[in-house]
Amino acid sequence: MRVGVAPTGSRRWTALALLTLAASALAQQTGTHAIEERAAAGNPAHDWTLAISGEWPTQCPPTLENVSLDGYDMRVDARSQLDLCTRRAMQYSIELDPALALQDTGLAPGVYRVSYYAADGAQAEPKLRAFALVDRSAPDAAAVVPESGFWWSASSADAGADRTVLSLELQDDQLSAALMSYDDFGQPVWYFGAAPYAGHIAHIPLLRLAGGSDPFLNATRIPRGEPALTLDLQFESGAHALGWLSRERSNADSASLQIHGLDLVRLPLADAGSGMAWQGDWVLVTDADDDVPQRLRFGQYRAVDAQHFELSDSAGRLLSCAREPTQPEWPPSACRLHQADGRLTATFDSVAMARMDGVGGDGKPMHLLRVSR
Repeated sequence: MRVGVAPTGSRRWTALALLTLAASALAQQTGTHAIEERAAAGNPAHDWTLAISGEWPTQCPPTLENVSLDGYDMRVDARSQLDLCTRRAMQYSIELDPALALQDTGLAPGVYRVSYYAADGAQAEPKLRAFALVDRSAPDAAAVVPESGFWWSASSADAGADRTVLSLELQDDQLSAALMSYDDFGQPVWYFGAAPYAGHIAHIPLLRLAGGSDPFLNATRIPRGEPALTLDLQFESGAHALGWLSRERSNADSASLQIHGLDLVRLPLADAGSGMAWQGDWVLVTDADDDVPQRLRFGQYRAVDAQHFELSDSAGRLLSCAREPTQPEWPPSACRLHQADGRLTATFDSVAMARMDGVGGDGKPMHLLRVSR
């Protein structure tokens, strides 16, 4: 019996083909509308604007009607005021200053979730036409490093059968995503995409892949990809993200956007409900070039209660972690590292399986990186 392995070159060409397809999808506009953030010169309180562009099915495009804000959820409404219009598509655009439209000169820093609704006529119901994330985080806000691996949609179901599964990987400021899902007939389908990642958000057009090679075939077929979905991600920490899957749906009158929200988390494959998954060897580092990394071996575990656990090493250093009460299986929402004498070394507010990011007592960035388990 002869066991064969596919040539390394073939695997590389397949990976290159996937990235090429993803880049092609990124260059295409998803749907018939787009929301773009633009810098605005002049008043520092009004330093950004939104430009909404698209194609309207008639010669009576919508005009801006209202802008509202609920927390960080921004809704922009527009309406076509005439019902009897020539049925010929045309390009149009709307540009607005959110702060001016909301009469708010001090919009809080953060990530804004912008939904654009437009109505076909004076009495028509508005329809969702576009969605976008706009990162207006403070200049000194720490970037979030999403952990590579499997991410799952949050679910209270014991079996987790309805969970969405994503594979995410960050390389050189490029975030790739593979969505393993099913079609309308219950058959498995694979979506893939890649896009730039700037520290908090990502906008990833996803291709539905087909036509690849069976792993037992000698010949390699390059898969083909068809634009299918768009994935927008907002990372709250290295192990928690908010996501929105969207796709365009068309009818005889006009196109609208269908959107599905996700609460995504990076989970350990075992011991999900226990802090024991964070035992092992870690290295404490800072961003300073002259600081010496410290090795920590957290071998002792203690469950304080349902939301808190502690890890300690032989030198008496203590890592105390807290979890969200409503999500006991999630990674900790925060961990605090103390020296043996009780002094606080660092507070980590971004906790993942293999990395924790936070600040020391002096406010400088500090990181815990897993070496082994």
